Amino acid sequence: MIIQSLQLLNYRNYENLSVEFHNGIHLIVGKNAQGKTNLLESLYYLSTVRSHRCLEDRQLIENGKDYFCIQGKVLRKNNVLDLKCIGYEKGKNLFYFKNKMDKVSEFVGFLNTVLFCPDDMILFQSSPKVRRRFIDIELSKLSKRYMALLNECSQLRKQRNKYLKSSKVEMSYLEVLDEQLVEREVIIIQQRRRFLDDLLRYATPFYDTLTKDKTNLNFQYKSSISYQEDSNLMREQLKKKYEEVRERDLLFKQSTIGIHKEDFSCTLNGYNLESYASQGQKRSVILSVKIALVHLIKEVIKDTPILLLDDVFSELDEFRRKRLLEALPKETQIFITTTDIQDIPKIEDRKYFIWKVDAGSICLNEEDL
Repeated sequence: MIIQSLQLLNYRNYENLSVEFHNGIHLIVGKNAQGKTNLLESLYYLSTVRSHRCLEDRQLIENGKDYFCIQGKVLRKNNVLDLKCIGYEKGKNLFYFKNKMDKVSEFVGFLNTVLFCPDDMILFQSSPKVRRRFIDIELSKLSKRYMALLNECSQLRKQRNKYLKSSKVEMSYLEVLDEQLVEREVIIIQQRRRFLDDLLRYATPFYDTLTKDKTNLNFQYKSSISYQEDSNLMREQLKKKYEEVRERDLLFKQSTIGIHKEDFSCTLNGYNLESYASQGQKRSVILSVKIALVHLIKEVIKDTPILLLDDVFSELDEFRRKRLLEALPKETQIFITTTDIQDIPKIEDRKYFIWKVDAGSICLNEEDL
């Protein structure tokens, strides 16, 4: 999978940009605050229909304008896909070729990207909400069913919370809502657990190579129920949990258990990553997770995602920089932001493209790495 062309209109500090890319390693070079990260953010948005830096689309619109537009042509399995996102102060329109997509879930997955940015370093010290969002975003790229189930659970939970605030609550109706939630939440819990197992399968060998020690890396999903191979047993567990907390939910007038309350953790040699690991170990874990995502997405969709590395190499030594690039499938299209190309290792059999970014403009530089 490669992005062949990108057009930006009124996006951040890009008033009107049109650029073509090829397969290889693209170095986005420039001083700070020139638009390097904005370029990677636009590719990420075209993939996930969200920014990794802000919650509201209006923050992406160039000052004084009414909308932004991101359009890209993506080569995927010998087919060229035309994708477009138009964002307004309130709302957005998504297009697959010229067909308007009614749901985000229909659009996400056409373009797959994996992003590493400085904020990723706080993944395991942030709130559980941040880690849930990480799982939900990555799993939604791989499974439209997962995204659909998330949306259904969200609607059911809103309905349940609203009903809990009613002056009169019929227990029979509350039980119906609980049963509907249980059916969907068990599937989501199972998918999250399998996703972390698959991620660990790919992350472990890369982490071992980076650190050159025998540290035991592990991810653990934290749920209100225990994982079982038998889905019926999990449904019975969760149904019982909802029954146990029903009076508490009525008292607080909100749902106090469910997939919106769950979490996952990372351990090294059985110790929590945040309290036990050094900064170098934490960075190695995050890098291993990102490399694992590339391989896992390739395994599932039979195509290689695009890797976006925002200001990564300045914090890595020469060995880890080179090892990171060497660990990726050779067909991976990679975008790397940097202020100094001297930080970038040269990998044999890979084509490099150097782009100079200055005040929202970008041009291909012909000099060699």
